[in-house]
Amino acid sequence: MEQIANWVAPIATTLAALLVAANLGARITGIGFIAFAVGSVGWMVIGAATGQANLIWQNAVLLLVNILGVWRWLGLRARYDKGAAAATRATL
Repeated sequence: MEQIANWVAPIATTLAALLVAANLGARITGIGFIAFAVGSVGWMVIGAATGQANLIWQNAVLLLVNILGVWRWLGLRARYDKGAAAATRATL
């Protein structure tokens, strides 16, 4: 499990940073936060395997932040975007 986490954690975190920084819309940003959450879990596995409690705690907090990001960008923001699109169509 640690070997998989050693690959998944940095790849997911890097991919997530690219997706969020690109700011290509609510869906892509939300997917970025999902990738960040996967990375956080990977880093927590690495922390547990190597006895680094600080890495576990840091990424546990980041996991909560990332879950908030998923909710905001895939839940709340997506609803705003749909409402804005519907309002635009209604005015045409």
